[in-house]
Amino acid sequence: MSNTAHGQMPNRQMTSGIVFTILSGLSFALSGFLANHLVDDGRPGVIVGFYESLFGVALVLAVNVRQLGGRPQVTRSAVLWITLAAAGFATAFGSFYTALSRIDFSVGAPILGAVPMVSYVFVLFLLRGEEHITPRTLLGATLVVVGVGIIGVTS
Repeated sequence: MSNTAHGQMPNRQMTSGIVFTILSGLSFALSGFLANHLVDDGRPGVIVGFYESLFGVALVLAVNVRQLGGRPQVTRSAVLWITLAAAGFATAFGSFYTALSRIDFSVGAPILGAVPMVSYVFVLFLLRGEEHITPRTLLGATLVVVGVGIIGVTS
């Protein structure tokens, strides 16, 4: 969902994007699995979500430490959006891990498959004019949600 046309992206950049997407999916699945074990043992979901967020921020800073000095100053508007995104992220994962203490991971995890569709709805309303969703992307998100629905019904 960037402004760069698909055909203009260098192959190396495309490959690294795909690799990082796969690593992200594996990391998400592993962290959910481990968090499920933690909350099943009685640890509060909010605490587990807090530490996951903290380690995530540390990883992002570690990966980008060389680029931090050359970045332009952050505007007040950007700080507001960053704060809202961080609060939403913390609320989402705290809620998810709290839910995992009450339901099985095999039931809760597929529900998160609806995240792409919800994200696209927000993009349509909040980022109108800045981001655009192609029909192909919308179809893909719809297929993900349909798949989640099938998994949910059969579980």
